[in-house]
Amino acid sequence: MAVIFDLQFFSQERTEPATPKKRRKEREEGRVAKSQDLGAAAVILTGLFALLVFGRFMFTFVLSFTRDVIGFMGEKTLLQDGWFSVLKAEAVPASILPWIPLGIAASLGALLVTVSQVGFTLTAKPLAPKMDRFNPVSGLKKVISLRSLVEMAKGLMKAALFALVIYFALRKDTPEMVQAIRLPLEHSVPILLKKLMNLSFRLAFLLLVIAVFDYVYQKWEFERSIKMSKQELKEEYKQMEGDPQVRSKIRQKQREMARSRMMSSVPKADVVITNPTRLAVALEYDREIMEAPVATALGSGYLAGRIREIAAEHGIPLVENKPLARALFETLEPGDAVPEELYKAVAEVLAFVYKMKEPPKKPTLPPRENAPEEGDVRRTPVFM
Repeated sequence: MAVIFDLQFFSQERTEPATPKKRRKEREEGRVAKSQDLGAAAVILTGLFALLVFGRFMFTFVLSFTRDVIGFMGEKTLLQDGWFSVLKAEAVPASILPWIPLGIAASLGALLVTVSQVGFTLTAKPLAPKMDRFNPVSGLKKVISLRSLVEMAKGLMKAALFALVIYFALRKDTPEMVQAIRLPLEHSVPILLKKLMNLSFRLAFLLLVIAVFDYVYQKWEFERSIKMSKQELKEEYKQMEGDPQVRSKIRQKQREMARSRMMSSVPKADVVITNPTRLAVALEYDREIMEAPVATALGSGYLAGRIREIAAEHGIPLVENKPLARALFETLEPGDAVPEELYKAVAEVLAFVYKMKEPPKKPTLPPRENAPEEGDVRRTPVFM
């Protein structure tokens, strides 16, 4: 029994890593690998360290605020108009200033962790309204999806771990805390605050460890979700490189433009060397500015015929030399200089052409014996 595989089915499987273009698109849409727990852990830890550094300063302000409020309750100002303005001017600054260092520290911690995870990108696309968010079917799929189950399992695991840490901490510190409650307020408060800070740091570091594992998972999940199929890679390549038919038309247009420029250079040539019908190579040589002759145009078949026609229209000599035409056609491109190994053959052709262009000599008297003949110097090209 023959088994038939549909290769198109396998081409739709997402097995290929995402391309840089796909990653940029996902980033613009606001979809990046990020752990919310890592940001929360950073905020809590920076806040706790800020409390350690600025705790005494904050406690002084809070104590001053409490005293001002309690003292204001017994004043006669409460019975007068504008009592709230007096309270606001005295007590409100004392209630706000202590929390500024804590807020700055927590904000910087959250910002640094977020930037370290996803970089610095500003985009408003995640805030744009999408109709599929109001679709109850899509919402139900998200609720019962694998991702939601994983998030629920993570939440239960965190709650269980936090409960264990709090349980063991309270079991160990409860006797000392009970004794501290029986002490005067100035002695019991520092003890209770110390125990609370120790417990808070334990929970924060536990959250940090969980957040690190969560970030690794989020990174793996994100890379898996943005994988591409072979068909998607092909489509993206087509979009980047353009449709093959369009590219073919562009190349054809470029060739036509190059041919047009090449044909416009034929009238500048000094000679056209032919095959005689298959090939044609137009050469130009100006001893003042050129070290060697240059091919202004060359072609075979139809192009060779057009070169010969243009040369005939402008009175450019046509010289038949099959070996030389073949060698020049295989060696040169439009604008290239004649190679050194073909100097001699090209020089002979140019010398012949120059001699053809010389006007006929007028009859003169025979020269004297042993006297040099005038005008006996031939115009032979000299290639540097």
